[in-house]
Amino acid sequence: MTSAQDSSAVSRLQAIQKHLSSSPDPSSTRKAADLPPGNKYFPNQQPFDPFRPVKTIIVGTGICGVAAAVLLSKKVKNHTVKVYEKNSRGGTWAINQYPGVRCDVPSHAYQLTFAPNTKWTEYYPKQSEIQQYYENILVDYGIKDKISFNHEVVKAIWREQSSKWEVEVKNLETGEIVVDEADFLVTAPGRLNQTHIPPIPGLSDFKGKLVHTAQWDPTYDYKGKRVAVIGNGASGQQLLPNIAGDVKHLDHYVRSKVWISPTFRAGLHEATADAPGGPKFSPEQKQQWEEDPESYLKYRKLLESGFHGTLHGSVKGSPQNNLLRESIIKTMLKRLNGDEKWLARVIPDYAPGCKRITPAPGYLETLLEPHVEYVTEPIVSATANGLVTADGTVREVDAIFAATGFKGGYVPRFPTIGKGGIDLRDKWSFDSEPGYPETYLGVMAPGFPNYFFILQAQGNGQGGTVPLQAETSSTFIAKVIRKIQSQSYASLDPRLDATEDFNNIVSGYFDNKVTTDTCNSWFKPQRIAIAWPGSGHHRIDALKDPRWEDFEFQRAKGAEQNRYEYFGDGNTAKETRFIAAKNDPKANDVTPYLKEISKVDLEVLHEHWNQ
Repeated sequence: MTSAQDSSAVSRLQAIQKHLSSSPDPSSTRKAADLPPGNKYFPNQQPFDPFRPVKTIIVGTGICGVAAAVLLSKKVKNHTVKVYEKNSRGGTWAINQYPGVRCDVPSHAYQLTFAPNTKWTEYYPKQSEIQQYYENILVDYGIKDKISFNHEVVKAIWREQSSKWEVEVKNLETGEIVVDEADFLVTAPGRLNQTHIPPIPGLSDFKGKLVHTAQWDPTYDYKGKRVAVIGNGASGQQLLPNIAGDVKHLDHYVRSKVWISPTFRAGLHEATADAPGGPKFSPEQKQQWEEDPESYLKYRKLLESGFHGTLHGSVKGSPQNNLLRESIIKTMLKRLNGDEKWLARVIPDYAPGCKRITPAPGYLETLLEPHVEYVTEPIVSATANGLVTADGTVREVDAIFAATGFKGGYVPRFPTIGKGGIDLRDKWSFDSEPGYPETYLGVMAPGFPNYFFILQAQGNGQGGTVPLQAETSSTFIAKVIRKIQSQSYASLDPRLDATEDFNNIVSGYFDNKVTTDTCNSWFKPQRIAIAWPGSGHHRIDALKDPRWEDFEFQRAKGAEQNRYEYFGDGNTAKETRFIAAKNDPKANDVTPYLKEISKVDLEVLHEHWNQ
């Protein structure tokens, strides 16, 4: 280095040191204009706070709404959560109270992962026990006080000026309509609560008792009467064996045949016609699990692991699907007492898995009863006293029980108005183009900022239980909310091209799957509308890290010129509170990264969002 170069280097070093040592008064910094315009930006001189106050409105208190309310309350700090529920009690398990109703997923896998319950009574839980479990969650996690029951959301509008959702809510007890407002809107309406009764000509003329299983009348006495049960989905399969012993005659109308599988995770416990709930857990077993959490966790892992790794059986014509078919046929034949003629009457002509497979203990056995008639002729009309089938047969009954399922729950039940005044109901209707819901990762929709939904179209991976999938969606939503909360953004919504790419993946994925076979199913009105393009485990991993490049962001007011407006004055709100508390580390821990060495986990070191 020459003498001149050395002198020049020293001069530059001195200039840098002088610049670094200077500490201009914040009030005078905006007057500095040594550099051309645009090279300096001075944000709002407030401490950086990654937890600015935000509010979320959640619609529904079924399993998905409960999971969302609990997790969003815990995973987003400085967060107001308000929940609206149109009924006095929320969820499908509140409205379904027909005889024999229970879940066909094992109880210890049908619970929230963070709230294990060692006290389940049976392997397959009854409706009342499930409902009580989730109502207990609302109390235990402080959510019940955030809920307004008997309040129905009737309209939601995205206000672009304020970047907020304006939500109209009707008090069903008083008729009053109030308007609430929030930064984020999460809908968790469920798919199984809008009842569907087939439009049978003349049904309104029927003089007997007509009731849908989800609107069961517990005061009606069906004993000794002639009854008709329409439908052989899960509710029909459960209702049939639970009323057959009390009625004089039962006509069972079947539109399409169904596969009846072995008990889910039958290697652990078996449900039978005599014990449809499977074995009851003894007081000793419950106590052991309570006193030895490790043994209970081991049981839960053994149970739930069996729901994963089953994807290969969903491919049409695959060896795995053929093996599944053989296994199910063997089970069905056994339950039919080896009667090959009966098996031929009930066996479907589509691949197992085209529609949901159910174990239905006691259902096939009930079909063999002499006073039960299995009717596959289509119903063409109703009379004042019964039903008429296509072959002209009139079957008179005292009551008709419609186990006919629910209307598709993918289109919002209330006007949901996004950017440009577009109603999501129109965008997702069967009459629209393309005629099915186009979602982004089964959680969001383009053109509807800060709007989320849980377990709607493309929201459920194969092999993932409802509670687990609800938790997965809720965790993803929490990450998105924190992104908006912590930086200079007011809103975001998925890009159209990202949404189209995802939906192309969906269409391609199901092209060779059994779900595209010839069965009729509520979850595929035109295209497969319920399922994620992969397993439940696949969905968990895919949603773990949001793809921020897939979103359109709207900057918050004040951040139009510079995206780093939230940097503030260079201090953090935590430091400010720490100083205000006279450096009390108990009041505000400014060194959360320091831990006992035994508690240091390098996999998550410095990655905790809440520190």
